[in-house]
Amino acid sequence: MSTWSLAALPAGETPRDRADAWPLRSSLELGAAPAAVPRARLHARRLMREWGLAGLAAITELLVSELVTNSVKTMADHDSQAPVHLRLSGDDARVLIEVWDADPRSPAPEDPGADGLPDLEAEGGRGLFLVAALSARWNWHLTPQPAGKVVWCELQDDQPESAAGNGSAVRPFLPRRVPGAARIRPVAARLDPEVLRRIRDGLLDLRAY
Repeated sequence: MSTWSLAALPAGETPRDRADAWPLRSSLELGAAPAAVPRARLHARRLMREWGLAGLAAITELLVSELVTNSVKTMADHDSQAPVHLRLSGDDARVLIEVWDADPRSPAPEDPGADGLPDLEAEGGRGLFLVAALSARWNWHLTPQPAGKVVWCELQDDQPESAAGNGSAVRPFLPRRVPGAARIRPVAARLDPEVLRRIRDGLLDLRAY
């Protein structure tokens, strides 16, 4: 049985090192509360329509939801009132999702079950598994000012719509990264289109609006 592992960037490199490669950008500051998740989903949905990336809309909305949910739950254990920052960047074929929170601890993927799938009905633990399974690559890095971390993933559209002339995106703030490569624990999943389709469809059916 084939296994899938994340396609990491070269040591020390992150999407922020190549900021000029992303002509479309928008960000959102969110309170670290459950209401942040539907707001982030709506923001992602509108941007994908505006940017002409309909082929990535469903997966972008899903992974934004999972990453923001992880950050909100992480910040619930902190006394800090720091917000969660979401930034979406794109071009005519790709989307970069970045989520910042004030917790510098490494994100901890939940291991899948014996069938290679996360528990789709569980309240948590599936987010990074989905990020690893559905994105082209993902990683995370620390930030010094303000202190915290950014978890990011990149999506690729095989059949993008033209976004030419669409220059309405904002170029916003996210904290600078701490130099040095971050260590992450690889996530293994089945390299099976049917498995990935079941994951995506199951999570989309469970979304609460």
